[in-house]
Amino acid sequence: MSAQRAVYFVNGSISSWRVLLAVREKGLAFEPRRLRVMREPRETRAAEFLALNPRGQAPVLVEPDGTVMNESLAILTYLEMRYPDPPLLPPPAEPGALARALALAQESEATACVYDPLESLFEAGPDALSPDRRAAIAGALSGVERELALWEARAQRTRFIASDAFTLADCAFYPVLAYMQRRGLSLAGHPALDAYERRVRGRPSAVASYPEGWSHDLARPDLFAKARALAAPGIPGS
Repeated sequence: MSAQRAVYFVNGSISSWRVLLAVREKGLAFEPRRLRVMREPRETRAAEFLALNPRGQAPVLVEPDGTVMNESLAILTYLEMRYPDPPLLPPPAEPGALARALALAQESEATACVYDPLESLFEAGPDALSPDRRAAIAGALSGVERELALWEARAQRTRFIASDAFTLADCAFYPVLAYMQRRGLSLAGHPALDAYERRVRGRPSAVASYPEGWSHDLARPDLFAKARALAAPGIPGS
């Protein structure tokens, strides 16, 4: 049995980032246990970690009573149910607001999946990409633009992404948006999202959870620039 709450995380991982935000918003004491994955052997493949999550994926939350949770969106819901104060979801007496916050938290994962093909540009140069991969990248670039338009409309309506209060939807969505910015995404054409990102960025939980070694002003590498260079004429953003 653990004597202290622990969060196993990968620095800069969207999924890990979500949980770090949530535990800090809840004011829960925890021991951060960073896992290194950029060199072999990956610490997510260590026997000790695989005993917690056989999939070898972070984040993993280990409670003081020994309860183990994985999967970031499930962890967010678990934290809200077990530690409802301070609340990060509207109450059941406000079913519409509750449904919206939960739905948008889940939709953030769809946005991350749309972006994901661009990650293939992180290590592979354009000459190493097959025609199918190039087509997937062009499609992802278009998909990200559609996603941004959707979230921009939402950000225009409320102070945070689901309501005027910070919710689990923000814990889920903000890391997706901030991660894409780290990879070169510009919000210049999305003023409401830009204001939203800056608003969340300034929260103490977000400051404490921002990945170690990252800068808000520097994209490394600029995957969006690489994607635009590969995109066929007529692809939005090219």
